[in-house]
Amino acid sequence: MYYKYSYTLIEVTNKILEENMKKLFAFLGIAVLGLTLVACEGEENEDNNNQATELPETVSADELDNYLYDEDWQFVDLRNFDDQMSDGWIRGFEIIPFFMYLEREDILVRSDGWDFQESDIKNESALRELFDEDKNIVMLCAAGTRAGYVKSALESLGYENVWNAGSVSDYDGDGFVYGDGSFTIELPHKAEMGDLPEEIDMSDDLIDYYLGRDDVQFVDLRNFEDKLNDGWHSDSTVVPFFNYLESEEILVRDGDWEFSATDIKDEDTLRNIFDEDKNIILICAAGTRAGYVKSALEELGYENVWNAGALGDYEGTNLTNPNCDGSSEDSSESDDGGCE
Repeated sequence: MYYKYSYTLIEVTNKILEENMKKLFAFLGIAVLGLTLVACEGEENEDNNNQATELPETVSADELDNYLYDEDWQFVDLRNFDDQMSDGWIRGFEIIPFFMYLEREDILVRSDGWDFQESDIKNESALRELFDEDKNIVMLCAAGTRAGYVKSALESLGYENVWNAGSVSDYDGDGFVYGDGSFTIELPHKAEMGDLPEEIDMSDDLIDYYLGRDDVQFVDLRNFEDKLNDGWHSDSTVVPFFNYLESEEILVRDGDWEFSATDIKDEDTLRNIFDEDKNIILICAAGTRAGYVKSALEELGYENVWNAGALGDYEGTNLTNPNCDGSSEDSSESDDGGCE
């Protein structure tokens, strides 16, 4: 009985072991299957990620709807604000005007037409602030020229994902907002605002902008007869050096054009004539008198005084010359005042 009982106990033990082994194998099988599925899912996700991060070689205006509103992308319209309101714009694009802002504010300024030069970048930090290097940047404008130029500038700074999408007029998606067809913005010329340049000359292309400013006093130091004979700039005030400043013993030379502090004979009158609170631009026939008076004013503490040279160097349209009214047969041959 004892032997039979022992055999039965062993048999039972084996059965228990057998059942446990089956469960173990089943568990291992499930575990292996689970690991296989996870591995496959990982590979699939990796493939999907690779597909998601694969960027296009080009982005055209008719493809924009595939990318708009994606937080990984920055969309920039380089047209002026009035072009946007007049001709329309695309929702999702921010306006960074090339002419009205980038170039006007000396951030990115052309020097060779639309052929980008690295020296055209005047304010790199501002450019980097405006264009997010961590995003995919798509730009457009009226025809693609400005977008191509700015693209070259950004790429010179190391930007890798920048596209020129061409013209806003090529977009025919649902995001277009129509303008009113007539809106315009008139901004003052940059030369009419801010600081004047270190040097000013009557031959400057921007001279009329400088002379027309409210914060400028423009003084012609020639004699009155020179004004009448040779003409004058319409924004000038004539304060004759010889016939007034010197003859009235306000500012008197000591025989030459080398200024000395003792040449100032009547400081109060000199200060009354020349407004220290304004930018003073002086001219004469050749620049000699203007240079001398400039030295005198600087001796008195004036800080913003320019010798712009000779009126004869002026080539603008604001010259008044009574001898150029066409009444004289020889007026067209005059070398003074720009008679033609």
